[in-house]
Amino acid sequence: SLAVLAALVSTAVSADDFQLRWVRASRGFIPKGSLVAGRDAEGRSYYACRAKLANGAELPGKIRAPQIGCAVLYRNIEWSIAGYQVLHDDGARVARWVAASHVPGNAWQVGREADGAAVYMCRAKDTDGSTLVGQIVDGSCSYGVHGKGRKAAAFEVLVKP
Repeated sequence: SLAVLAALVSTAVSADDFQLRWVRASRGFIPKGSLVAGRDAEGRSYYACRAKLANGAELPGKIRAPQIGCAVLYRNIEWSIAGYQVLHDDGARVARWVAASHVPGNAWQVGREADGAAVYMCRAKDTDGSTLVGQIVDGSCSYGVHGKGRKAAAFEVLVKP
């Protein structure tokens, strides 16, 4: 009947109905079901995380065992923050990675700068073959390696499906 059809339409779910699910963690804990966002040169998983800095910025980064914090890049220095959130992997219905050269309109905002500007997560291949997580800054993916910042012009962005 028409009433049943109307009920089905009103309960239809769109991509905008989903949200990223962040799980609080600290001191190296990586919750079960966390999103694998990259790999180091030996193939070990890096998980997507974000951490809040003292200036109020909330920035994306990476964590893997045995690190004790979320490694985020700020002012070209990689910082390890002991209290952080790890992104839960809810599958392609919530998020996926796409190649980009800028911030696409359907990119997930994963944090903010101290001034409130939106921050978007990216991942890029490094020279050693690893895939590392960072944030988009001035049209490139900025990420940390051994405490220092690097930039990649070719990268992927975490987007809504």
